[in-house]
Amino acid sequence: MALWKISVKNSGYDACNDKQQWIEKGMFIETSTRSSMSPLDINRERPLLARLFMNKYGIEIDPNRMNESYFKCENVRI
Repeated sequence: MALWKISVKNSGYDACNDKQQWIEKGMFIETSTRSSMSPLDINRERPLLARLFMNKYGIEIDPNRMNESYFKCENVRI
């Protein structure tokens, strides 16, 4: 199992479901995967990542925008 930290690279607005919400640089979530691939590279993992941001910060993030352009993914532990 791998432990991942996914954090916001830059502050700005994210549009999801016609809502504009402010996301702050440094906001992060942690998740584990069975794969050694980044969860941002696995399409089926993105909705889970978006839900984790919703649970922790109360912000909706479009799963389709969950990529390396906006988020930094670090492998904390393998």
